[in-house]
Amino acid sequence: ISSNNIQTATAQCVSGALVSGPGWLNGNGAFGGLTCDGHAFHIAEFTDQRCFNNFRVIRVGFVVNNVFYPKYFSCFNPNRLEVLYTWATQNPSHAVHQTGVDRPSWLAGSFFPGVNINNLYTQNHQRNSIAQLVGSVELANRYVTSTQFLARGHLVAKSDMIFATGQRSTFYFINAAPQWQPFNAGNWNWLEQNLRARIGAAGYHTTVYTGTWGVTQLRNQAGRLVNIFLNNNQLPVPLYFYKVVYDASRRQGTAFVSINNPHYTLAEVRALTFCTDRCRNNNAFNWLRWQPDRIDIGYSFCCDVNEFRRTIPHLPAFTVNGLLA
Repeated sequence: ISSNNIQTATAQCVSGALVSGPGWLNGNGAFGGLTCDGHAFHIAEFTDQRCFNNFRVIRVGFVVNNVFYPKYFSCFNPNRLEVLYTWATQNPSHAVHQTGVDRPSWLAGSFFPGVNINNLYTQNHQRNSIAQLVGSVELANRYVTSTQFLARGHLVAKSDMIFATGQRSTFYFINAAPQWQPFNAGNWNWLEQNLRARIGAAGYHTTVYTGTWGVTQLRNQAGRLVNIFLNNNQLPVPLYFYKVVYDASRRQGTAFVSINNPHYTLAEVRALTFCTDRCRNNNAFNWLRWQPDRIDIGYSFCCDVNEFRRTIPHLPAFTVNGLLA
């Protein structure tokens, strides 16, 4: 395309995987063979749109011919360095995605002035922060190990985007929150995968709101639970991660919730379950392969969206008349 000095090009389906590209492609070519010699770069910027508590919405996407094409949005609290929630479209086409895409470095953008946000996620910093909060280096070393540490947990997942350009755009810190690694690789990963497959199989056209709520706690030297932050009273380690999946055409939705703490007891996680679990013993959710009672990989449950809102009120208003399963 660069040799033709054009900004955009249209590929038209011929048959099977073959496409034609009048004006830029010589003959027909395999769609899978179309590659770029460089990455189209994404943009993350504040908008004038407002979300919960009057925070400004951030949009992430691409500019083509002076038109902004959004991939996802983030509701971000700059005072606490806290991502409340993100939202993105998920349709049947998102059931598959380009594979073999390298993971780029995480980006701060312009949203963390004066803060080395990447450093706050390092394991050494995690241990130091937790040691101060619990009053013990030894205790902090038990909480943070080589296998049990806080990862940069994607909200909009890398694989929620179909192509490499979109996947690379998910690596902004305004799309992440501290998430215990076994949970990140456990029930949260199962939810991401199963949800994409289910939306594809059922033909749903959804908006997925992915967010955080509360502050997780660890026991200090005296056995008392204390709130965990990674930067004084900023960058809280969330108590809950959730996905609210909503199909506006059906007016149906479901909230999937997980507890981000492998150190709680069974009694504690049950006390933190704030709704009737709509997935448990419900054949309509057999597609969901998580292990909800596993505290070590994220104790999990599902809520009716209206019941979910009574505890977590920060999503925008939309009408939900039943579960989306």
